[in-house]
Amino acid sequence: MKGRMPFWLCAAMASWVHAETVEWERTPIPVTLAVGAERQVRFEGPATVGVPADLIGTGALRAEFANDTAYWLATEPFAARRIRVRLERTGEFVLFDVGAAPGAGGSAEVLEVRVARPEREGIASADRAPDDPRGGVVELVRHAARLDLAPPRLAGLPAGTVVVETAATDATGLYRDADGSRPRLVVRGQLSRGGLFVTTLEASNTSPDPLEVDVRRLRAGAGEGLVAVGWTRSSLAPVGEPGFTARVYVVTRAPFEFAGAAP
Repeated sequence: MKGRMPFWLCAAMASWVHAETVEWERTPIPVTLAVGAERQVRFEGPATVGVPADLIGTGALRAEFANDTAYWLATEPFAARRIRVRLERTGEFVLFDVGAAPGAGGSAEVLEVRVARPEREGIASADRAPDDPRGGVVELVRHAARLDLAPPRLAGLPAGTVVVETAATDATGLYRDADGSRPRLVVRGQLSRGGLFVTTLEASNTSPDPLEVDVRRLRAGAGEGLVAVGWTRSSLAPVGEPGFTARVYVVTRAPFEFAGAAP
């Protein structure tokens, strides 16, 4: 397969696409912690987190920071409090309104925080995307995942990222099934940024038996070969059961075409 993607990159993106992404645009970011469930908050680099002394003193909130990630664990419910984070590389501040609620009231999903810089976003991405997989490919997959799965308030795209219309729907023929079993693949959308294209596919198990999806069996259509693939899960439950679908994000250097992928 032309342009086979590095397997480490696939594995890395498999975990990254699960994160919820939010952009800091001068409005405090609301975060509700689930009591007893640690929440990871990732930044674009090292940061200093200022936590109200009373929350630390009473033990209501345990706050730690390592590398580029804050780890917040609430041990009891508390009303929203203002937390200020200083980004060390730029000196910018990001504000959060953090509260805690019983387990069902909060989320344990990883939260990725980006600082909105629309005047610089498109230029920086275009310069680095073709040669830097972490700066181009991964960024593009994150945008596709956010647009596809995130709540509407988080679905805005940064400057330089555009939606690409495609008439293709069924892409099942892209999957080479050596053993006769394969998921059904449906096109959900396509984005472009910095000379790269990412196509979002929904993989569905149509069998009453569990199915393992091997993304290395994906092949390119009429365009160039694959650059990388990210996915939300590789093990699909039997049809109709929770977990019988997954998202697959296919990155190419040309608009993704399906003319050469007959079922």
